[in-house]
Amino acid sequence: MRFLSLAGPLVLLALGMAWLVPAILLTGGGPQGVPWWRHAVLLSLVLAVGLAWRLGSRGIALGTLAVLCAAVFVWTRTVRPSLTRDWAPDLVRTARAEVLGSRVTLHDIRDFRYRSTTDWDASWYSATYDTRDLVRAWFIVEPFSGFEGAAHTMVSFEFSGDRFVSFSVEIRRERGETYSVLGGLFRQYELIYVVGDERDLIQLRSNHRRDDVYLYPIRASQERTVAFFLDMVQRMRDLQARPEFYNSFTNNCTTNLVRHLEKVSETNVPYDHRTLLPAYSDSLALALGLIDSDVGLAETRERHRINTLALAAQDRDDFSLRIRGRAPAETPAAAASSP
Repeated sequence: MRFLSLAGPLVLLALGMAWLVPAILLTGGGPQGVPWWRHAVLLSLVLAVGLAWRLGSRGIALGTLAVLCAAVFVWTRTVRPSLTRDWAPDLVRTARAEVLGSRVTLHDIRDFRYRSTTDWDASWYSATYDTRDLVRAWFIVEPFSGFEGAAHTMVSFEFSGDRFVSFSVEIRRERGETYSVLGGLFRQYELIYVVGDERDLIQLRSNHRRDDVYLYPIRASQERTVAFFLDMVQRMRDLQARPEFYNSFTNNCTTNLVRHLEKVSETNVPYDHRTLLPAYSDSLALALGLIDSDVGLAETRERHRINTLALAAQDRDDFSLRIRGRAPAETPAAAASSP
């Protein structure tokens, strides 16, 4: 009975400390590590709760913990996102957009050429797209190797004339910074919309990270596809004026795509494990009819896995066509002269 009477308060104590500790140590952190004073503050707070438990009562200890958690939560809200940090070299530029009627000019479209995931030739360009020429959108899923359920999701837009541009919602890393799911819950990373050439954003993942990459055509009308594209452009512009923190659960690559989709679609996307674990997001898209298929999920995935095609098309000018199996057949002489 004594154990049962302690179980409830101990669970509450454990939950409170499980939030308090990373909130103090991780909030607003960066590649420079945790400053010494945060360790001192955390030790003081833990001692205060322990002393209240020892000398007072379980109720006083839990009340003390609740007050401390509330105070730390208020402090975390004072940590603000920034547009001016020492950004990682691949994220030092953010894409910009100018919208004039149906024409959208995108600046700083990333177009890196990779020798490895850490060695590249940096390049950016500008291009103008007419939404009247928008053909379709493509949904891209990159499950992470070794992490069941974890994945990155992106969207590419195809315009007539075999033109493609991709949008990738990511953390904006500082120089020397690496991603962690836990850090992503405590205001460590700003959110960025990376706009890039498919030879950059897709090839990096399929050919250099060697992750599986799945490329699915989205079933939607041209009107809704245009609205989807313009909503992503506007969100990108809004973040340049009012930066936001990435959140591993509520403000990540997939949740942002879901919000865009729900704005321009009659489909209500349920917030279930397939949203929280985006490696299964293609299963959800298939169930909602956003991906066309006459077969089951496993065969649909196999049809749309593009790794073999991407490896064969590495650095080709017609990379986007080749990963879709649409490149024209080569003559033997042309094949011999290809890079």
